[in-house]
Amino acid sequence: MEYRDIGIVGVGLIGGSIALAAQEKGYKVSLYDPIEKLDRFQGAVPAHDLSSLVQRSEIIILAAPLSALAGIASSLAPLVQPGQIVSDVASLKMPVVETLAPVLGQRCHYVPSHPMAGSEKSGSESARKDLFVGAVTIVCREFAREQSAAERIAKFWEDLGTRVLFASANAHDEWVGAVSHFPHLLAALLVQHIAESSPESLQVAGTGFKDITRIASGSPSLWIDILVANRGTVAKHLRQFSAELENALGILEGEDRKRLQALLNDAKENRDKLHS
Repeated sequence: MEYRDIGIVGVGLIGGSIALAAQEKGYKVSLYDPIEKLDRFQGAVPAHDLSSLVQRSEIIILAAPLSALAGIASSLAPLVQPGQIVSDVASLKMPVVETLAPVLGQRCHYVPSHPMAGSEKSGSESARKDLFVGAVTIVCREFAREQSAAERIAKFWEDLGTRVLFASANAHDEWVGAVSHFPHLLAALLVQHIAESSPESLQVAGTGFKDITRIASGSPSLWIDILVANRGTVAKHLRQFSAELENALGILEGEDRKRLQALLNDAKENRDKLHS
């Protein structure tokens, strides 16, 4: 099977960007979203219901919010065929796969994936065809009935410009909790701290403050679900980070320039590695 027909359920920022990027790479795209407007996705076929989307799709990507995935999977299960592939792109995997794998795993190929790309913006109007270029996509192949299905999902994401890493759902949640969920809460706390302790200073905030807090502008309702669902990992990093804050406070109060230099040197070295 060529797997060139893509169906997308949920056409917000991520689903819409997948649609635009897939069309750019020559995939045939069908879309289903009862809320978002689909007018801007010229060339894609709007589906009036899940049944019509499934009939036109070889790969079905679930890009709906975490809270909606269980219901969508239940509706999809009697519609999908053994040769089709279903992949969710949820930013958290363990709670999702515990629900979706039993429902879909015996009906079709189920291969969770997650592109590490996004924006503080939301909705289909914010979708971009280049959103995934240069990003990493994590593919969880442990639930696939055949490894060829996981390889086909990996190929799809490579076509969209991402670098693919295979990982377990548990490892995914640990990694993403560290570099996405925990930093989001930190950004929110930083904005709130300054807004409450020194609100007048916000009028002179430059690009540095705006860059480090940009993600705090993300949809609160979306992030509530994510942070609560991955609370164990986020709480672990919060506890560890509180010790780092105490250490930094001691360095400053002691005017320990040598330790401060070492801290800043290590941080710069590790941050610079992200460019490679």
